[in-house]
Amino acid sequence: MVIYFLLLCLIFFLIIEIMTVMFKLTGLSEEKSRFQVISLLTSSGFTTKESELITQHPSRRKLAQYVMVIGYIGYLTGISFLINIIRTSLSFKNVLILLTFFIITLFMLKNKIFLKFLDNIIERILLKRPFKSPHKMYKLINRAKGYGVFNITLDEASPLINVSLMNSNLKPHNVIILNIDKGNKFIGFPKRDYVLEKGDNILLYGKVDEVNRIFKLKHKN
Repeated sequence: MVIYFLLLCLIFFLIIEIMTVMFKLTGLSEEKSRFQVISLLTSSGFTTKESELITQHPSRRKLAQYVMVIGYIGYLTGISFLINIIRTSLSFKNVLILLTFFIITLFMLKNKIFLKFLDNIIERILLKRPFKSPHKMYKLINRAKGYGVFNITLDEASPLINVSLMNSNLKPHNVIILNIDKGNKFIGFPKRDYVLEKGDNILLYGKVDEVNRIFKLKHKN
């Protein structure tokens, strides 16, 4: 029973790191990503100001939903295991094993070198196909006579990352960005010198064929 409980804790730790990396891939910093994931999993410390980084960003909001469900299931399962250990397997040896495990886990959580190494491995795995899907976070909101309004979240594969609007060459191809939602900041009618960033959630209007070509979108029915 103790082994199963330790395995559950290990899986829980890996989930924290996997979801942290996934939040980072949306443009959130590593520190804020890990804090938000732990907050969501444990249902504690989720401040109103910080929550805007999640609730106002479609990709992060969807990830947050998964984390909350996993956290709820993990919490119930962990409590069940812990109660069974106390009832049937509580001994000095098992207590020592548990303490040793938690001390090692705490050390790993505090070790930035180890976390960076682990996160790099997870990120490489997540960015491999079939996980990697450029611009998968998009929605065609409205379409009429060959033109449409799109909602697109820029990911790391976008050629527009770190490119200013004036150099993006969008307008000559009948594509206009109406606003940009950064989660903690909303920009209506962004200026020409604005530099696009990974994780930007943009609302744009343009010729559907051109938008599909520029952003390499897959057609949706």
